[in-house]
Amino acid sequence: MSTELSRNEKKDGLVYGAIAGVVSIVLSIVAIYYTRSAESYSGLYMVSTVLKIVGSILVPVFLVYLLKRKNGRAWTFSHALKSIYILLASSIIVSSLGITIYQKTMDKIVLEESYHNLMNLKIVDMEGKGASEDEIDQQIEIIEQDKEFALSSFSFRNAIAPIFISLLLGFIFALVLALLFRASDSKQEPLKEQI
Repeated sequence: MSTELSRNEKKDGLVYGAIAGVVSIVLSIVAIYYTRSAESYSGLYMVSTVLKIVGSILVPVFLVYLLKRKNGRAWTFSHALKSIYILLASSIIVSSLGITIYQKTMDKIVLEESYHNLMNLKIVDMEGKGASEDEIDQQIEIIEQDKEFALSSFSFRNAIAPIFISLLLGFIFALVLALLFRASDSKQEPLKEQI
């Protein structure tokens, strides 16, 4: 069985990846607006964690499953890895560029209010847990750095560096998914080859 992807398989990977990327952008926008109005850090943490799990894991895994079904034959590990990585890489590029462009063009007041509320909630939460002033200052400084990056003007350098890190992590995730999806259908491969 050839491990080379057909043009349609590459196209499907790109399309499904773009869908995953758009979903990730939407969830990130929801997170920004929720952060602006959240009333407790624990609630904010729970919602942001759920949104990250849905956007980074569940949606891509579901789309990989659909891609596998559409493929119509059992994947070898190499075939699965190539197909899945095309999906994940296109998702990462679409979502990273989309979120960055959105942050640079959105109403800055909304972004500032979101970070301001995040800082206040973090301070209250850490004070409630008995954290020292130094520990609180360190956490606020991290949030301030994120805020400065989000509010800075768009630059090619700032947009590309995070994408390369994400692409590396995406390759590791693709390896795991390729192993899972390859193993799950190994018994069915002979049947599909006969058809």
